[in-house]
Amino acid sequence: MLQRLSDISRTRHTWHNATNNVICEPLRFFYPQNKEDIIEIVNEAERNNLRVRAVGSGHSFSEVAKGNDFLMDMKLLRDAGIYESPWVKTGVQNRHFVMADAGITIRRLNRLLDKMGLALENMGAVDFQTVSGALMTGTHGTGIKRPAFPDMVRSVRIVGTGGKLIQIEPADGITDPVFHQSNSQIELIQNDEIFYATVLSFGGMGIVYQLVFEVRTSYYIKERRYLIPWSKLKVEMHNGSFMQMVQDNDFVALRINPYVIKGDNLASVVVQNVLPDGSHSGGRNFLSGFMGNLEPLIENTVKLANRKPKNTARRIQLALKFSKVIKYTDKNFKVLYQFGSAVLRYGISSEFAFEADTNKVIEVFEKIFANTVHNATYSDVYQPSHISLRFVMPSKALLSSAFGRPTMYIDVPTLNTTIGDFELLDSYQTIMMNMGGIPHWGKVNSKLYLNTQFIKDHYPKWQTWVDVRNQLDPKRTFMSDFIQKMGLS
Repeated sequence: MLQRLSDISRTRHTWHNATNNVICEPLRFFYPQNKEDIIEIVNEAERNNLRVRAVGSGHSFSEVAKGNDFLMDMKLLRDAGIYESPWVKTGVQNRHFVMADAGITIRRLNRLLDKMGLALENMGAVDFQTVSGALMTGTHGTGIKRPAFPDMVRSVRIVGTGGKLIQIEPADGITDPVFHQSNSQIELIQNDEIFYATVLSFGGMGIVYQLVFEVRTSYYIKERRYLIPWSKLKVEMHNGSFMQMVQDNDFVALRINPYVIKGDNLASVVVQNVLPDGSHSGGRNFLSGFMGNLEPLIENTVKLANRKPKNTARRIQLALKFSKVIKYTDKNFKVLYQFGSAVLRYGISSEFAFEADTNKVIEVFEKIFANTVHNATYSDVYQPSHISLRFVMPSKALLSSAFGRPTMYIDVPTLNTTIGDFELLDSYQTIMMNMGGIPHWGKVNSKLYLNTQFIKDHYPKWQTWVDVRNQLDPKRTFMSDFIQKMGLS
C-alpha cells in the first residue's frame, strides 16, 4: 500500500450511522482529501479484489452506506463554487450552477450559497446530510411542483473503475462537450439513461466526488401553520379543496396525531410560499424551536415514553400545539429546515411513497390510527411521534419512488430507543407495502431485503439501472450488500 494511503487511513475502526442502528467494521477506513486520494483508494481496492464504499454524515437509517472492505469518509471534501462559462454551453449561461464537493453538508452549502446570493430550489426537512448522501438515497422535501434532491442535480463527477474520472450528464447536459474535450482529462458522458441511473445509485456506479446543482437567486419564504381536526380535514380531502391547496402553494406538509383526543385526531398543516421580495424576518414559536433543538429535552421525552407510555398521545398533542405559528418569514433554508438537531440522534423512521391522491391519504392514515389502537391495547406499545405527509413533483431518476408521477410521502417517525421502536417500524412496513407504499431508500426498509419481486413491480426502469451499473462497474468494485439485498445486482 502506498504511504499516502496509510497516512489517510486507519484500521480497527468501527463506523456507525447517527442513530447507531447500522454498524460495520471495514478492513480499512479512509479520509480522502481530494480526488487523487480517491483514485488511489479505488486502484488499491481493485488490485486486491476489494470493494469500495463512501459514507457521509450517517443520516440514513438503512444499510445503504454500509461497507466491509474499504470505506471512506467524505467529510474533508467540503467546498463549493460557481460552475460557469466557458464550461457551460451556450443557451444555459443565464442560469445559475454551483459545483459542490461530495462531502459538504447541506447546511454548509446553504450558507455558502447565501453568501453568493444564491439558494437551493428545495431541500429536505433537515440539513446535516452530505449532498452526496442526500443524492444517493433520493432525499426530498415537500412541494408538488418542487424537485427532490436528485432532480436539482445537473452533473455528477465520479471516480470509476480503474480510477477513471467521469463526468455524467443528461443528453442535453449543461457542459459544452467541445470545450470540455479540449480542456479536461475527465471523460464526459452525456446520456439520459446513464445520468438518471447514476443520480440515485447508492454509490453503486462509482465514488461521487463532485456534483453540479442548478440553483436560483436567494429568496424568502413565508410560512403559516394552522391546526385542524381530522374530521374537518377529511372533508377537505374528499371534496378536493385540500389537494387544490397543495397545488396552489409552493410547499405544503401535514403532521397528525395518530391518537384520538376529545373525539378527534389533531392535525397541523404547514403552508409555505416564496415571497417576491421578502425583507422581514419573524421567529417561529419559541417553544417549538426550543423543544426541537434541546437534546436533553428530547432524551427526557424518550425516557417518559418508556416509563409512562399511556401519556404519549397527549405529549404528541402538546407538541403539535406548541408548533403552531401565526406567521414566519425568513430566508429559504431557514424556513425549510423543520426539525431541531436532536433529531439527528433520536429520530428514526420508515417512509413510504404513494401516487398523490388524498383518498389514499385517508385510507392509509385510518389504517395507521387503527394500528396504534391495536398496539396500545394488545402490546402496550405506543407510536411516540406524529405521522407526516409531504408532496413531491415527478422525478426522472430511474430508482426514485417518485419516478414519473406526482408523489406523496407518508412518514412514520419514532424515537430511537423507545420500547418497541423497530417492532413498530416493521409493522408499518408490512401495512404500507400491502397498501402499495414504496419504502424510502434512506430510511428503515428491511422488508425490502430479498424482496426482489416488489422492486421489479414498483420500479419500471430497474433493469435499465442494473444494465448501467454493470456497464460502469464491470469489476463490481462499487457493489454493496445493500444493492444485492435489493436484487439490483
